[in-house]
Amino acid sequence: MLTLGVMAVAWLLHGAIEGFLWEEFQQLGEWAPPTFTILVSALMYVVARSRRIPARTILHLALAYQVAVSFGVVFTQYWGAFAGFSADQIRGDTVGLSAVAVWMLVFTVLVPVRPRHAVIALLVSAAATPITYAIAARAGDAPVLPPSHFFWSLVFPYLVVAGVAYIMARIIYRLGQDVWRARELGSYRLERRLGQGGMGEVWRANHRMLARPAAVKLVSPAAVGDTPEALAEMLARFEREAQVTAELQSGHTVDVYDYGVTEDGRLYYVMELLDGIDLEHLVRRFGPLPSERVIHTLLQACDSLAEAHRRGLVHRDIKPGNIFLCKYAFKVDVVKVLDFGLAKHTRLRAADDVRLSQAEVIRGTPAYMAPELAMGEEAVDGRVDLYALGCVAYWLLTGSLVFDASSPAAMIVAHVRDEPVPPSRRSELPIPAELDELVLACLAKDRAARLQSAEHLASALAAVPLESPWTPARAAEWWRTHGLESSGPP
Repeated sequence: MLTLGVMAVAWLLHGAIEGFLWEEFQQLGEWAPPTFTILVSALMYVVARSRRIPARTILHLALAYQVAVSFGVVFTQYWGAFAGFSADQIRGDTVGLSAVAVWMLVFTVLVPVRPRHAVIALLVSAAATPITYAIAARAGDAPVLPPSHFFWSLVFPYLVVAGVAYIMARIIYRLGQDVWRARELGSYRLERRLGQGGMGEVWRANHRMLARPAAVKLVSPAAVGDTPEALAEMLARFEREAQVTAELQSGHTVDVYDYGVTEDGRLYYVMELLDGIDLEHLVRRFGPLPSERVIHTLLQACDSLAEAHRRGLVHRDIKPGNIFLCKYAFKVDVVKVLDFGLAKHTRLRAADDVRLSQAEVIRGTPAYMAPELAMGEEAVDGRVDLYALGCVAYWLLTGSLVFDASSPAAMIVAHVRDEPVPPSRRSELPIPAELDELVLACLAKDRAARLQSAEHLASALAAVPLESPWTPARAAEWWRTHGLESSGPP
């Protein structure tokens, strides 16, 4: 932002000196362009110095500033400059490249905006000279040029400059990203990216003093929004996820160490680094699990949810991707429940909870969504998590979703209206009748017909008769056979 401020001051002084000290301008077309450049530069200086405007918003305004200065410079340099010329006298070397060409290159180097945004501003800036000349020609202050002459003299040179500037923008932006990732976030240094999704990235990091590995979750700038209100809302949601998760003490809930906001407005939080795989990828890679291992996994997830529900928290986004199966200390097949970003605190005042929720009708993942959540009901409780856990059990047992649907909307309708096929009818592996019934009980449309608590579900799961229980020895053998690399939370 300091660079933008300095650039704005430089153009402000340039406009003042060229416009009012070196020239005696009489007509509107003579004094208006430098006056415009001075005003927008003064405004850009104020914006760049502001601490209340998000960095992303300032960068977007900077692109508009680039375009505004380009037009101001071209009008100052070219307006009326070709009065009395004939079309034959107007050539590329006669017109020459204006200061806009230099401005486009300098701005690209000094202001590292996203390349896809930079190219738009560059193309509009490149159009400043041909647009100005066309206006002058229409006003009778410049000769009308044939189309080919106009293109090669006034358009093509600036397209070349825009192309060069775009390549520079890509290089500078990539270098800037690499430098930013090498910086420390608080006491943590980013080392290696573990995953990337729609909301952002997850990086492996190390504590600078403790040498403790951790996972850092970074929210993508695109997911934050461009307005101060969007940033404030996302920050509130991010803080809530960190604070909510930090309240939980179950050994099956991921630990959160820290959270914050970087200088350029990116949100992050630091959590324990997990060595293993989430249930989504586990089933996709290795197929459905035996019933005894499914029960072993669900019991641990119930432990995490039981504590959350007792504290008045409803997760609202239980799904295989948010349940991690990992090596932990000297144990294997340890479950960690992740991502309380959509958690609802049933003990908050309604106004407070609405204030911290995004403006969206439905929250959660359609394939794992309880009917009452799909219908947009606000008065939900822990039973929506138990419904979702039933969907997770279905996935683990069969390798299939509860319902096959062609779109998210169709999936939501199915959860509200359709009855599920028992998992035993969609799996080649043996599934005890008692487990079949428990999964269907979790998937009851009427929440009153479901199991009423995570503790109740855990007790019922523990009572399912099994021919061969899932033992630590079997788990250790599975991990030895399939030796998974550390991947961290998704």
